[in-house]
Amino acid sequence: MKILDLSAGNRAVWFDKNYRDVVFVDIRPVGPSVVADSRSLPFAAGTYDLVVFDPPHVNFSAGAELSKTYGHHTTEEIRTLIRETGQEAYRVTRRDALMAFKWNDHDQKLSKVLALMAAWWEPLFGHKTAMRTKHASATTWVMLRRVTNA
Repeated sequence: MKILDLSAGNRAVWFDKNYRDVVFVDIRPVGPSVVADSRSLPFAAGTYDLVVFDPPHVNFSAGAELSKTYGHHTTEEIRTLIRETGQEAYRVTRRDALMAFKWNDHDQKLSKVLALMAAWWEPLFGHKTAMRTKHASATTWVMLRRVTNA
């Protein structure tokens, strides 16, 4: 199985941070296998079976501590990144590929974000993994399947 992690960062979601079947991609030079923009990948069409995608979730202010680590993105930039990455992930995956997608709905509801990729990816199932009460939000992992007739 060939796996593509499109927002690898420090590989925080991985038990084995050097798993042999994964190509770790990030636009930031923080330790990925490949430094690249997830909206324009240097891979051939139909290469991968599984994509892991954990995009920016929150529109922090430009001076916020988390913006120093993850970069500052406006809400519209986040939406554009998700839409364009979803399309590019479709291009580089095989017919029955899956996408493990992580989202925190602090700024944008999960349903609206999934709709951005609906032309290429359909949600199969998901699970909330964390709830916050101070700033009401939930983090959810969703498994999506590549649309076969897109």
